[in-house]
Amino acid sequence: EMWLLPNWFPFHPGRMWCHARMVYLPMGYLYGHRFVYPQAETDETVLSLRKELYCEDYHSISWMSTRHWVAPMDNYSPIPWVMKTIQNILARYEKWNIPF
Repeated sequence: EMWLLPNWFPFHPGRMWCHARMVYLPMGYLYGHRFVYPQAETDETVLSLRKELYCEDYHSISWMSTRHWVAPMDNYSPIPWVMKTIQNILARYEKWNIPF
């Protein structure tokens, strides 16, 4: 919806850094629609990427427990415990199907 703002508006996405325009907004759209690639389990490219990128079987990974794993050399600014707690609460909240 921010793309509908006039170009002169100070917060128009066209004025954002290129990563915000080209990555965050499309990914936000896909995430908002809860897009799921229907052939992910049978696509050879996806299966080979999963095998190459993960040290263990993809389906055995507990994604909730790996949420805050960051390599020490990549941890430039550690996340405070308050933020980790809020992220965990929001991740669980997202799983609930609350009818509107």
